[in-house]
Amino acid sequence: MSLDRLQKELQEIAEAIMSVTALDVTILDNSLKRIAGTGKYYEKIGKYAPKNSVFEKCIKTGRQYVITEPRTCVECAMCSGKGSCREEAEVCYPIESDRAVEGVIGMIAFTPEQKKAFIQNQCHYMNFVSRMSKLISSRIKEQLLHQELRYKSAELRTIIDSVDEGIIAIDDNGKILCINEWACKAFNIKNEDVVGKNLDKILPKNSVTKVLTTNDEIKDQEEVLIINGRTSRFLLSVKSIIFNKKRAGAVATFKDFNKLHRSIFKISENPETFTFEDILGSSPTFNAVKEQARHIANQDVTVLLLGESGTGKELFARAIHYESPRKNEIFLPINCGAIPDSLIESELFGYEKGAFTGANPKGKIGKFERANGGTVFLDEIGDLPLHMQVRLLRVLQDGEIYRVGGVDPVKIDVRIIAATNKDLWSMVQKGEFREDLFYRLNVVPIRIPPLRERPEDIIELAEIFFHRYLKIHCKELKGISREARELLKNYSFPGNVRELENIIEYGVLFEKEDFLRAETILRKIDVKQSAEKTIIKGGLKEMVARYEKKVIEDLINKYGCDTKAKQKIAEELGISLATLYRKLSETDLINYIPKLDKGDHISQIR
Repeated sequence: MSLDRLQKELQEIAEAIMSVTALDVTILDNSLKRIAGTGKYYEKIGKYAPKNSVFEKCIKTGRQYVITEPRTCVECAMCSGKGSCREEAEVCYPIESDRAVEGVIGMIAFTPEQKKAFIQNQCHYMNFVSRMSKLISSRIKEQLLHQELRYKSAELRTIIDSVDEGIIAIDDNGKILCINEWACKAFNIKNEDVVGKNLDKILPKNSVTKVLTTNDEIKDQEEVLIINGRTSRFLLSVKSIIFNKKRAGAVATFKDFNKLHRSIFKISENPETFTFEDILGSSPTFNAVKEQARHIANQDVTVLLLGESGTGKELFARAIHYESPRKNEIFLPINCGAIPDSLIESELFGYEKGAFTGANPKGKIGKFERANGGTVFLDEIGDLPLHMQVRLLRVLQDGEIYRVGGVDPVKIDVRIIAATNKDLWSMVQKGEFREDLFYRLNVVPIRIPPLRERPEDIIELAEIFFHRYLKIHCKELKGISREARELLKNYSFPGNVRELENIIEYGVLFEKEDFLRAETILRKIDVKQSAEKTIIKGGLKEMVARYEKKVIEDLINKYGCDTKAKQKIAEELGISLATLYRKLSETDLINYIPKLDKGDHISQIR
């Protein structure tokens, strides 16, 4: 510790010693800097004593020195100030602390008369200076203790303020002793305004002060407080402060109830980040859709994902979330068609305690509150009941919800991404979907194309799935045969990417040859289309021809066979119109068409 902090006191001590002994006094720190001084040394305060002097020896050894023959004694032999020294006698006494020698007190005689008195009273002088040294040492210890207490106080305050929960300490009368930054922010109060005041006046109807009368500790109890007209939920714990075996107050901790629920949910969900690079497919059509979704990811707007089942709508929703400013918050998927109508309101928005028979007596937080700050993915939004569409509209318009049985609105901040495989506008026209909600959701519509509209991706995805399931199922197939590739490229994949993945996994599992063959794939497709129908007998060429005929026949029945319909069929199959005519001839559909009745879709090809 630097003696500079005690300079005023040390100067007073030096002058006191001089008044008793009639000798000049100097006090130095362990760097030989003069902190205090009398007489000739007063003007040298702040300057340094000579090197290799007796003062320095005293500091280094911790021994006391009495010098009666300065300049000629052994102790002064190497002193750098010996040539200018005018001292007649001196005593050096160390100032010690628990850690080290902190400095030295020197008493110096400059005249023969002072030297004579010094020698005669040497014993008394040494006893006196010893007491002064101990006095200074005790002051150093006090300063060190005070400094350590200040540090510990600052350290404790930093720890308390760094905790991600509210902390309030009260005395045995309920007065606030300490409150951390988290609690000040949560309760919208200032530290200097509440310390020393009664907690009941700051937080009416709290459970903390009850501990002072009941002596019962509280552990993770739900606490509902109304602060500035806003209802907030916390998990409260309170523990008594025991000093000298008596209660001296209590410490309360407040955990954000909603945030705790969100944290638990976030831990339970898949923590792996999902980006647009993880969405498989690199065709120009698909890349354009990914780029559109990436462009709006950072814009905090509502997104409506449109596409058939199996096209990857949830993957797009996750990628949008994880490339948005909300990426560190919850991504909460909700299947609107999977929750019973009787439970959907309480599941989405929660309920107050006692809201209905059989409800949790403490109430329940809803999915929207749980995802506060994050993203809610409403899958199958077309299945949301009409009465819930009104509630969802309020979330989009006002950013607030009402719990079942609640009277106060709860503010929430979520980004909504909705998805459907239905024609919402058609549902609006039929009165099955609210028009105002449709326009609120349809801010940024993104249509994810089905697999048949991006045939370039089929083989790329098939290869990825093929190698993935080789590893999973420990198979050693060499690849996908040319015929199997052709079959995959010409299949319409009504189940899209999900169906392609299932087909490849099935093929990897049941293929017995070196390469995944078309016959194996056809077995899976025929099972799907014909309800366990046995695979058509014949060679590969005949099977492929029959399959092509079935696909083209289904599309003709779907679109008709006028010129525009034939162009649409060719586009959907990814072939030219001339190739379509050739396939019609090869599959005998040319001969089949005239036999149809007039009411059928297929009337004429040419």
